[in-house]
Amino acid sequence: MLLLIILLLFILSKRIFFRKDSPSGHSPPNVVIVVMDTARQDHLSCYGYKRNTTPNLNKLVEDSRIYYNAYSTSCWTSSAHASLFTGLFTITHRTSQENWSMNDQLTTLAEVFKTEGYETTGITENPMLARNHLFDQGFLTYHETWKMDPENRISTLFGKENMAFDLFKKSLKRRNQEMPFFIFINFIEPHSPYNSSEQFYDQFLSDPNLQCVSNRWQDYYLGRIGFDQNELRHLNELYDAEIRYVDHYVGKIMRELKKRKLWENTVFIVTSDHGENIGDHGMMDHVFSLYESTIKIPLIIHYPKLIPGHSEEHDPVELTDIFPTVLKISGISLEKYPSQGHDLFETDHGGENPVFCEYYYPEQALRCFKKQDRENIHIEKYKRRIRCIISNHMKLIWGSDGNHELYDLMKDPEESENLFYKETHRMAGREMMKTLENILNDLDQDQDDYLDTPLNQPIDEQTLDALRSLGYIYKGNE
Repeated sequence: MLLLIILLLFILSKRIFFRKDSPSGHSPPNVVIVVMDTARQDHLSCYGYKRNTTPNLNKLVEDSRIYYNAYSTSCWTSSAHASLFTGLFTITHRTSQENWSMNDQLTTLAEVFKTEGYETTGITENPMLARNHLFDQGFLTYHETWKMDPENRISTLFGKENMAFDLFKKSLKRRNQEMPFFIFINFIEPHSPYNSSEQFYDQFLSDPNLQCVSNRWQDYYLGRIGFDQNELRHLNELYDAEIRYVDHYVGKIMRELKKRKLWENTVFIVTSDHGENIGDHGMMDHVFSLYESTIKIPLIIHYPKLIPGHSEEHDPVELTDIFPTVLKISGISLEKYPSQGHDLFETDHGGENPVFCEYYYPEQALRCFKKQDRENIHIEKYKRRIRCIISNHMKLIWGSDGNHELYDLMKDPEESENLFYKETHRMAGREMMKTLENILNDLDQDQDDYLDTPLNQPIDEQTLDALRSLGYIYKGNE
């Protein structure tokens, strides 16, 4: 009899635990976050782009909230994902171009969900998010696709099934149905080289005979190559096909959730970690800059129990805001798990706060060059830290070398005219510099003493090979 009572109490406690109400008055929702790596906002048709790159996201927006002024916290994978996972800015979490690893004393989104009774799964195609760099914190299961046998993938009409999507399906099939789940997925394809989406070439390529598929950014910055207008058009078309490829799989993820009757109780978020320069500002890839092309990203949130369909938000938001938002929707205390972001569903969610982004000394980018090339005069001007803030329609890019930029995004969305040194905008420049100083002072006071700069971790050979293939480190032996 005593054993029966204990068993009943155990079952009741589990039901009470998992019935913790979210703000919508329902049981805790599932959470799925999809990161379209390197996807700049202005190349998505759901944001008005001329080519139909995102037909599935176009449909998703009809039942979701789309954020038109969403920003990353950096132009680089590791910094941005650390902000997504922790709700902290780079100056606080300290994962940067100088230090690739996350601090193991940070509290991540996956750790919170695991503590609160969720089943947590991470799936990444980007080797910068490797276990070696401690991005697996809090995930009960963490899949690194570059370490998996591609022969195990399912064959489809277009060839092999995308491994990340295949793992997503398997995660849903094998999940504990008594627990809500949190799944994070990173799709790498929009990242250079732009060669993953041949099945969509006929929709985008105006000259299939052109052979370039890589931005060859190292040679570009060294002044050894250039791209003519046809080649730049071709690279942009390839990039669009890559976005279409990821959109295809986002659509399959949505259909899989619907097929399993999970869609209506799932917070579904699609975003990116940063954008990409393809000739913009005379630059390539997503190094050395904080222009709109590299930091303005998509953000779409679907949760019909809370969000009215086809709603829009034009206030500025950042990756740091996703952490408190999904916790609040899930009924998890923000006081228990503080961050530097803002709950996007609060009436006053901080929309007046300036956007703040950082790019530290480009140690990682410099490691992509041969040793003798790292002192090349062409790249000397990029050896600096940069920060940017956007307040109202003005944007300041601060450089540690004393070279600063100021743009009026309303009049000059392409950031073509630097106003910082013009007499007419001297006062505006001073005010923006003061705002940046205040932000840094506030964030510096928020830092916990235990958050020392993380140490870079040893990297296994499989991950090194994957990093080389994506241009994250030099491909030779130096």
